[in-house]
Amino acid sequence: MKSVDKVIKELEKRKTPIVRIDKSLDKYRNVVLFPDKLEKANEMLRTIGLPKQWIK
Repeated sequence: MKSVDKVIKELEKRKTPIVRIDKSLDKYRNVVLFPDKLEKANEMLRTIGLPKQWIK
């Protein structure tokens, strides 16, 4: 068995993180959880727009 230090070093070298996505969260895929915040963000994007570095 590998030592804990070796495993940690191998994990730190990886380019992509190791993440396990919980399948029970799929029920929230098409649900707006914070409609008031979404409306505020959309209004700000309409009036102010995106930062210049994000626009191609």
